[in-house]
Amino acid sequence: MKDDIVNQFDEVLIKIPTPQNILIFYNPISSAGNTEKIAEKLAIELIFHKKNVAVYTSERKMKGYKRVKAEIVASDLVVIVGGDGTVRKLLSIINKAETPVYVIPGGNESLFARTYGMSTSTDDLLRTIAAGNCLQQYYGLISGQGIRGKKPFFNMASMGLDSLTVKNIGERKGPLNDSIYVWHGLKALCSLRHPMVSISVDGQCVIDRGAGYIIVANSSAYAKNLQLVPAANPSRHELVAGFLPGARHQHELIKAMRILQRKPANLPMQFFTGKRIACTLHGQSYPMQVDGDYFRNRDIEANNTVKFSISASPIHVLMPPDSIQT
Repeated sequence: MKDDIVNQFDEVLIKIPTPQNILIFYNPISSAGNTEKIAEKLAIELIFHKKNVAVYTSERKMKGYKRVKAEIVASDLVVIVGGDGTVRKLLSIINKAETPVYVIPGGNESLFARTYGMSTSTDDLLRTIAAGNCLQQYYGLISGQGIRGKKPFFNMASMGLDSLTVKNIGERKGPLNDSIYVWHGLKALCSLRHPMVSISVDGQCVIDRGAGYIIVANSSAYAKNLQLVPAANPSRHELVAGFLPGARHQHELIKAMRILQRKPANLPMQFFTGKRIACTLHGQSYPMQVDGDYFRNRDIEANNTVKFSISASPIHVLMPPDSIQT
């Protein structure tokens, strides 16, 4: 039996009417490489069970979903077949539409889906739809100099080896796999330098011009159970900043070993919790990764401040029955 995933969260489940009108979005270039076939299979099964189904490819940018906003608002459930980047682009619109979401893991990590015990099984989706249990979950927002509006994220944003690696991967087209990440990670490790940052939490300075690895997390989920910020929890209306001062190559090697062992990193990080986190970058510009994507395909410029805040209202996550059994 699966672990009781709901015990990780401090939230009461909400019962919703059984979804009837369902939208499926799939990312055709997600790392799994088979998302279109999965989406088509899901649609066939759902129609067989007398559901109204529409299938769309995902959009490269968040504003692309404005074309189907009315359809999202009118639907009872949005099913995403893809990775965390696809989820991230839909966060704001499904929040405003108050439409529940379920995710079929299709990315290289698919942290969102795996956090809630979601699978590629059609039978699991049908049982989840029939149960109709939703969990309220908050997400993060990024704003600041040169950033138009507020950009959502669900898992984390960070500056360090992972952001250098994601930048190296860049605009590569087609499915990704672990070997590609390993290759670009080794290249990033050879040229690794950590950013010099100042961090404030709810207006109070907690790091003053410190060099090291930084992560702002909404969820404890990270690659292969690494749990760099284990206290982060999307049920709580707050974010957690983790900082590893004086981060060195050896810390990255420890992370790599823990990833292979699928164990928590247990690095000597400092943690700070709040609703508003600001990070000012000193010295050279530096890339930032957000939910596995190179943020806006451009580095954060030197002396710019990036602001992180928690969403005012939560999204509704349709929870698999096996994840909420007690």
